[in-house]
Amino acid sequence: MHHQSQTAPALPTVGLVSHKTYTLRRSTMLAGLAWLALSTACSGGAGWYILSRDDLAARLIARETSRQYAYEDRISALRADIDRYASRALLDQDGVESRVDELASRQAEIESRQSLVAALTDTLQSNGLMPAAKLPLRSQVIKPGEPIRASGVTSFAPILPGKPTPAPETPSLRGADSGWQSGETPAEPPAKRVDAALTKLDGAMARTSNAQLSTLKEMDETLAVTQKRLRSALAETGLDADRLAAPAASAGGMGGPFVPVKLDPSESPFAATLSALQPRVASVLRLRGVIEQLPLSRPMAGDHDFTSNFGYRTDPFTRGLAMHTGVDFRAETGSSVLATAPGKVVVAEYNGGYGNMVEVEHANGLSTRYAHMSAISVSTGQMVKAGTVVGRVGTTGRSTGPHLHYETRINDEPVDPTRFLRAGGKLLAKAL
Repeated sequence: MHHQSQTAPALPTVGLVSHKTYTLRRSTMLAGLAWLALSTACSGGAGWYILSRDDLAARLIARETSRQYAYEDRISALRADIDRYASRALLDQDGVESRVDELASRQAEIESRQSLVAALTDTLQSNGLMPAAKLPLRSQVIKPGEPIRASGVTSFAPILPGKPTPAPETPSLRGADSGWQSGETPAEPPAKRVDAALTKLDGAMARTSNAQLSTLKEMDETLAVTQKRLRSALAETGLDADRLAAPAASAGGMGGPFVPVKLDPSESPFAATLSALQPRVASVLRLRGVIEQLPLSRPMAGDHDFTSNFGYRTDPFTRGLAMHTGVDFRAETGSSVLATAPGKVVVAEYNGGYGNMVEVEHANGLSTRYAHMSAISVSTGQMVKAGTVVGRVGTTGRSTGPHLHYETRINDEPVDPTRFLRAGGKLLAKAL
């Protein structure tokens, strides 16, 4: 049997809503919330990282830019310092050059003065008016052609040895409170060293100049004493020093054109002292030359007594009043008779009452006679010096015994020889 299925009647679908019901588990919900939170955290972290990275880069860029500006400012400041130091170095160089020029001029002046002092000293020493002494020496102050610079950027050689000071590895920024420290003492700037050296040279020149002036003053004082002594000795002889002719120049080879030294006494104390010293030197040299031509020495070595003086006396033979034109020295036969001054022998022979006699002609009309000698040691026309042996003591001629008759004459007129002998003794005593 066949059963036929019965179908329900169809319902209308219009206006009907279909509903599905979903059931969520609790674990699934928690996992979703956790994932949502993690995603949000990651998104926030990523955003913060991106934002903070940009800010760090900006700060680093700003810092590097600031440092670059600081270095540029420092470099500009160093360039300005270099320019300033270079300008100062040029000014220092000009100042040093002017001081060097001044010192060179003073050095030339000191050398010129030194030559004058040396010439005067040699003149006085050669004439026996000044003992041999060492002149103040002047060290070489400035070597010709040697550059002197005041800047460290030039080829300046330090005067004083010193170790260089190391520089810092990196320059400090402007405004830095702490600077680099070095274990070495910083060297003095070249300009200061040059200034100290020039000041030292200036002091050395001043001392040399003062020594030269002091030498001239000592010369003047010595010559003043010598001049007074020589004039006193000439006054003892009774001769007028101004009327006596000066001796001729030495026979040594000398010559050349006359170029006088021009000195202005108002220029400096040295020039004033030298101007006053020159006439005194000439006067003393003239007096010394005149005195050396006078018969001031004794006619025999040693001390010998007078047996008869110059002037009126009782004649030893007639016992009457007579004029004695010389002085008699007691001496042993054969004793040396010496010339008392340089001159020329004009008589060397037996001469009546004089016996064996030698007459020597000296300068300024003076002459000396040596009589009663036992022997004559010179010849007519011979040039003799003071101290030359002209004969031997004897008793020839009008004589009562061995002695020396000694005369001094001016223009062939006899004068008292003791005046000259006293003057010579005074000079000898003061020389000792």
